[in-house]
Amino acid sequence: MAHKKAAWSAKNLRDSQPKFRGVKIFGWQKATAWNIIVRQCGNKYEAGKNVYVSSDFSIHASIDGVVRFSKTNKTRFDGRKYLKTVVNVDPCETAPKATKSPKTVAAKVEKPVAEKVEKKPAAKKSTTKKAETEKKPVAKKTTTKKVEKK
Repeated sequence: MAHKKAAWSAKNLRDSQPKFRGVKIFGWQKATAWNIIVRQCGNKYEAGKNVYVSSDFSIHASIDGVVRFSKTNKTRFDGRKYLKTVVNVDPCETAPKATKSPKTVAAKVEKPVAEKVEKKPAAKKSTTKKAETEKKPVAKKTTTKKVEKK
């Protein structure tokens, strides 16, 4: 028997294909029916209203609408409480606009506007002989080519 392995027989050089899991349609974005909202392993996100769970735990929209994520308190069988993220799809008629979330709408409530004060242009300073003598232009060196006529 050989006491060393062959050069190409390493066991740990294999890798699996990527699964591309995660949230595909985020909160306050529009989703159409049958769209995948979340791809996941297990039940990290829970299905709420107007969504369903497929066999690989992916959450799909069952109607056209706007996706909404919310947190709810759940109680385990042993009495421990924990937060669970629930995915819902609101119908388009009752859902708020998909471009603005409620946090940004609340933040844009009337803000006090300061009065605009017009500034007068600053008076020009008169130039003195001293200032003129200090600033002398520097002559630029220019090269000229002689052009010969034939």
